[in-house]
Amino acid sequence: MRYLFYLFFPIFLLSQEEDKQTNIFMFSLNYSYQIPEFDLKDRFGPNSALGFTLTKKNNKNYLFSLSANSIIGDKIREENIFEPIDGNNGEIINIDGQIPIVRLFERGAQVHFDVGKKIKLNLKKSSSGIITSFGLGFVYHKIFIETLMGEIPQLNEELKKGYDRLSGGFSLKQSIMFMYLSDNDKINFHLGLEVIESWTSDLRVQNYTTGAIMNESRFDMFIGLKFGWILPLKKRTTSSFYYY
Repeated sequence: MRYLFYLFFPIFLLSQEEDKQTNIFMFSLNYSYQIPEFDLKDRFGPNSALGFTLTKKNNKNYLFSLSANSIIGDKIREENIFEPIDGNNGEIINIDGQIPIVRLFERGAQVHFDVGKKIKLNLKKSSSGIITSFGLGFVYHKIFIETLMGEIPQLNEELKKGYDRLSGGFSLKQSIMFMYLSDNDKINFHLGLEVIESWTSDLRVQNYTTGAIMNESRFDMFIGLKFGWILPLKKRTTSSFYYY
């Protein structure tokens, strides 16, 4: 993480050019494909993140943003989660003596306040730039348990909490994005890389799989490729526009 800081921070200091577009407010809708690292990769596979960002840019090209993402994934790497209740044949039985469908997904959220800097690029017929940013925030994630085909007393809404591995905590984020806005407003997009580090801990009291009291501290990391299609709602000669 500190190496990313040393890489990006000099760019903030060296780029101080003013922009004629002052006090611009922006709203963006974003998609990221994220790879888990460290403790996170032992529990989950790659995930998607869908979210939005509210941003204000001043005349020094500094950006102040509030961003929120929903984590969506379907690859659960942790095994034998329901071992205490899956019976001798390895199957959970519902109240009617049938074998129900139990599906597991990754769910969670990432919320950050970011401070960034736009470095203008002299590309013809466009208003483009590189945006570097740093953020502070909160991240949580869990295993979402979906049950189908009948009532399962062992996995009612309260007992699911003992198996869902809900974890959350303080987070840092670093990102570098390329933003392209064509002068004719026909081609507008942003694309970049972001890294999210999270110092999380268990938010449930007990792990029903092992029977242990849950007090584990974790270090989770998401490495993501982010993309968004930008839709200006006004000509950029005005005082404000929005992008998605």
